[in-house]
Amino acid sequence: MNYNEFMKTIDKKLSAMSEQEKTIWIRNMARTTREHKRIEFLDSLDEKQKYSQIVYEKDGIEEWCEKIEDGEIYFECKGYEVYGENYWDNDYEYDYYDIFQINENLSKAYDVAKSLLFQKEYNEALLLYNRLLDLQFFVIDRDIEEYNEMELGDIISEGLITLDFREIVLNLMYAIYQTADGRDRTAELYGYLTWGMCKNIKIEEIFIIGPEELKDIDSFMEEWISFLKDTDGDKAGELLLEACLYQGDINLLCKIAREKSLKHPVLYKYACEYLLNESKVSECEKLGLEAIEVLPENLTIRGEIADLTAKVAMQSKNFDIVNRCYEAAFYSKSTLNNYLRLFELPDYENITKEAAKYTKTLPEDSMWEFRNKNKQMAVNILSKSHKDIISFFNGEFDYIYNNCIKDKSMLGWSSGFKGIAVPLFILLLNKDNKITIAGEKLINEIIYRLGFAENGVESFLDKFLNWKGKINLTREQYEKYILWLKEEVDERTEAVVGGGYRKSYYKAAMLIAALGETLESDGMSNGRMVMIEHYKKAHSRKRAFKAEFELLND
Repeated sequence: MNYNEFMKTIDKKLSAMSEQEKTIWIRNMARTTREHKRIEFLDSLDEKQKYSQIVYEKDGIEEWCEKIEDGEIYFECKGYEVYGENYWDNDYEYDYYDIFQINENLSKAYDVAKSLLFQKEYNEALLLYNRLLDLQFFVIDRDIEEYNEMELGDIISEGLITLDFREIVLNLMYAIYQTADGRDRTAELYGYLTWGMCKNIKIEEIFIIGPEELKDIDSFMEEWISFLKDTDGDKAGELLLEACLYQGDINLLCKIAREKSLKHPVLYKYACEYLLNESKVSECEKLGLEAIEVLPENLTIRGEIADLTAKVAMQSKNFDIVNRCYEAAFYSKSTLNNYLRLFELPDYENITKEAAKYTKTLPEDSMWEFRNKNKQMAVNILSKSHKDIISFFNGEFDYIYNNCIKDKSMLGWSSGFKGIAVPLFILLLNKDNKITIAGEKLINEIIYRLGFAENGVESFLDKFLNWKGKINLTREQYEKYILWLKEEVDERTEAVVGGGYRKSYYKAAMLIAALGETLESDGMSNGRMVMIEHYKKAHSRKRAFKAEFELLND
């Protein structure tokens, strides 16, 4: 129950109570208050609470702040290297020293600001909070006597001070609410909520703190929503979701999603997710289809909404909608996963050919600005590597093969495209309709480069086998590709094992075992064992290399 719903319920209950019933309720609250909370409870009954003595230290705080700024008061540090498993695996860390008791004095200063706030001296509290938050702290290296500057967030993350940053920001925002109004207030509050350290703070949290209930919250929320609707960025979208749900109205969220679809397309996704969580499947499906129609095709968020709608339609067995959403998802977010799903559609041959042709028109980089702050406006782009991956799965094997034979490198496959193509060709040529341990490990090495999450190997392999069942290779193609793969695996093994790259022995072993399995599937007697024994004999002194094959047995 959010603050809005809670307070409306409280008002309703209080209005139904007599004065005597209210008195009895207050006495019961007092009676059950823990001993260490009793003074606080008594203070809460006073209209104006007692001043803490530290309030009168404001002048001393200003003098202390000036010494911080002038570098008379500072932190010290001393650096040292921390080594990992080997000499090159090292890092540099620092120990910090608070020789001027900055932590203690800063905590006292924030206590003064909080005390001012609870005495309803909001302007004074706001000035002091801003003064303290703007401080830059010098850190002097004891060894080289050089200094760096750190902000409050930095010294908190380094553990130099122990402050409740969340409480500080909420108190500051409460003071802003009390001292400003209109667009100035909403803009100022939004500015603080965009801080990295404030990402989990909700606007309604300021309604439940402070010495008195905030006034005109309903009017403020209208101003807040109006401000956010016209503000770019993912954070504004998140806060709009929060504000609409605070008002308790999914219809308001849907209304704003339609109204601001070109500025905040993510609201359609939020609304669909909300409806799905509420088990309103048909409404979610309907809204998802609406979003697919109205949002620009090149927005990746449209692809995410199409994917969500497809899952909902799958639950209700609306397979025509599922198929439509699969296509929409690919044209907005042209990942390999979305492409391979197209092979599940009835008319997959024409659909996949057209889809692959479409990817060639996509930009390989984006001029889209502020990509980290406004991901909801991200557009569909595809790197050269991912375009080639789509080309492979579109059956353009000769194109991929001709590109790969130009690449003579046998090391650095983790970044080169050949490191993706060779495993895919090996698994493509394998005539068995299953994936062995060696094959799975091959894919596991490149799964991230294929655009799947690290835990997405099983999902990829299921789609891969479905795709492979629809591919027909000529014998001439098979012979050409298998000859090339033998050469690649042989030269790769010589470069890795012969070169003594012990940490990569397993990579060579996987290729050898998987290629042997492919040869065996084509009729070569004991192809896997023959291949493995050949390379074991060729590198008979490499015990670590030979041991890798034991890990590949089914």
